[in-house]
Amino acid sequence: MSIRVNVKSITILLLVSLIAIMAWNPAGVSAKAAAAKTIRVYVQDKEIHPRTAPVIQGGKLYVEFRSVVQALGFSFKYDAVKKVITAGSEDASFRIDLKAKKAYVNEFPYSETGTPVFIGSGADIMVLASIFQSTWYIITDYDQKQKTLRIYEDLQGKPKKSDLKTIRALLEAHYQTSGGLATIQSLNLEAWGTYTTFSADILVRKSGGQLLDRIEHASIKMEHQADKSWTIHNITSDTEYLDYTSLAQKEISVPDADKTAINSLLAADFKARNEENIDALLALQNPAGQMFTDYPDLELVREYLKFEYKKQQMEYTKETAVIVAYNQNRATVYSVYNLSDKAQPELPKLRLYVLVSVVKSADGVWYMNPDEDITLDSEIVK
Repeated sequence: MSIRVNVKSITILLLVSLIAIMAWNPAGVSAKAAAAKTIRVYVQDKEIHPRTAPVIQGGKLYVEFRSVVQALGFSFKYDAVKKVITAGSEDASFRIDLKAKKAYVNEFPYSETGTPVFIGSGADIMVLASIFQSTWYIITDYDQKQKTLRIYEDLQGKPKKSDLKTIRALLEAHYQTSGGLATIQSLNLEAWGTYTTFSADILVRKSGGQLLDRIEHASIKMEHQADKSWTIHNITSDTEYLDYTSLAQKEISVPDADKTAINSLLAADFKARNEENIDALLALQNPAGQMFTDYPDLELVREYLKFEYKKQQMEYTKETAVIVAYNQNRATVYSVYNLSDKAQPELPKLRLYVLVSVVKSADGVWYMNPDEDITLDSEIVK
């Protein structure tokens, strides 16, 4: 008895069976197709390969915690008895309590409403990728189209402790080269972003021809460059001069002729101000000074001064005038004087402490040199 085999029917049956097996077993898809769906992870621009591949659950991305923190340079510890995971660096810390199902970043609770912070159990738990951003200096960036997760330090984030050391050294070098021996007495981080802003108090000891120690109360803007170096963008400061009242007892020896000429010049300056005599005031100014070089049209200067002094009705009264620095062509006078309102003498006065600069021209005449005056302080007095 012979048996006839229908080859065509068997072939169709095998194809149907194979399709059914593939439908019920997704793992049977080619390795290439599976790899295309895997999310790749980069930490500090270097690809890492977590023990467990990242997953998306409830619309949120989870990544294996241990591999990421170790790639960031954090220590990692799992207490299997207490079921607690800890990780830390000089700048941030994580603590994950598996029993209580709670997580902490820098000792502050971390959570997202309606979403588990971590999934899984044991040392290889998966955490929300966004948890790393709570350190204030780490960015988590997921590209859904490219299937890439990047975790890296933000150049505009909160400076790390190592950054603060670099910044302090940079500021010390800046103030050393700007004159005098400087000490940073305080350096406080105020804000970060496009610019990182600090408030600082810098003690600058007098040097060269300087007369006083001072403290610069500074607001400093820094930039974090792409190569991770730091540069100074801008510094603004208020200067506090120390022990300036002691200058009243530090009068130096000056030739009689020059001393008389300087004192006469100061008296003439007060007189011209009180009389609002613009021409007399102009005649006392350093002819090589900024007032004349920046504004060569004398009539414009005259009109500006008229506007400044017109009907101010302020009276200038000298208290102290002591010559504290001198050479044959230049001198500095420690001057204390009051400003009062002529029309309302009962109002409080303003007392000013000023280092007044005067210079001698080639013809031997002394002039006021306001470009180099320094206002040391002011106060309200009754």
